Amino acid sequence: MVTIIMPDAHFRNLDLNLLRVFVALLEEESATRAGGRLGLTQSAVSHALGRLRLSLGDELFIRGPSGLRATPRAAEMGPAVRAALKLLEGAVSAPRFDPATTQRTFNVAASPYACSVLMPGVVQRLLTEAPGVKLRLRGLDASLVDDLDRGRLDMVIGGFDYVAGRFVHTSLFMETGVWVIRADHPAAKGDPDDAVLARLPRLIVASGDAAMEGAARMGLRDLGLRAITAWSDDYDLGGVSLRDFQGPVTVPDAYSALIIVGETDMAALVPRRLALLAQQRGKLVLIEPNREPEPASFGAVIRSGESEPVNWLLEIVRDVGARL
Repeated sequence: MVTIIMPDAHFRNLDLNLLRVFVALLEEESATRAGGRLGLTQSAVSHALGRLRLSLGDELFIRGPSGLRATPRAAEMGPAVRAALKLLEGAVSAPRFDPATTQRTFNVAASPYACSVLMPGVVQRLLTEAPGVKLRLRGLDASLVDDLDRGRLDMVIGGFDYVAGRFVHTSLFMETGVWVIRADHPAAKGDPDDAVLARLPRLIVASGDAAMEGAARMGLRDLGLRAITAWSDDYDLGGVSLRDFQGPVTVPDAYSALIIVGETDMAALVPRRLALLAQQRGKLVLIEPNREPEPASFGAVIRSGESEPVNWLLEIVRDVGARL
């Protein structure tokens, strides 16, 4: 095998696109067909061939009865140039994402509620479809917008009132509220309704307004994170709005409410899916409200133009959310 040695000056000044033309001419044996393959005119192909001839000091292709015929020099160069171009293409192309073999780490910020109701299904899918993936979950904090912008976070999951245009929001599922009392509560023996609830001591889950104000102070204006426990602001029970009702106990989150209700005679309005999880453990009884609170929307936010792996994870999150 003869090795082609090109002067350094020629190689440094050689346009690699000319080598693509060279390979196309070698395989097509026609300037017209080579141009069609590369999206170039016949004139552009002829011009490129002229530059190649000048750079390499060889005719490279001569016209024969059946089309362009490679010179001995071109035939000798062909396999090496073809292999080199393929190697370069592989080096500069983004590697294909394969969930089954990837070792990628995903960083996701989510509310405790989203972690509880959504993430078990997501984690199960990851264990099955992408066993090498690492999932790092964190809470919603003041740095999440900056981290999402800079790629330190791949996704934020929560309830959003608005999302800045540089991000993409995907709806996942809707949630509403349901009343809960402990399973062995005296009121659970009959068919409790709003009239029964109106006579019970009621535990109030803190409004989402304070959470929104705090989010704004923390610089989260680009993501209007909303607390879904704000239903109690507008719910009317026994002619009294819970916004105006001063219960004996107010808690900051639904998890605290579920625990306290499970150990006392109090009732609370909490997210339905959390209540169902507690009911499955035999701790609580659900009471359907006479007037169902307005549903709250949950979604996922990623950067616009995200990578294939993040969009793959988003599809899993969306699929799990649709099945809840």
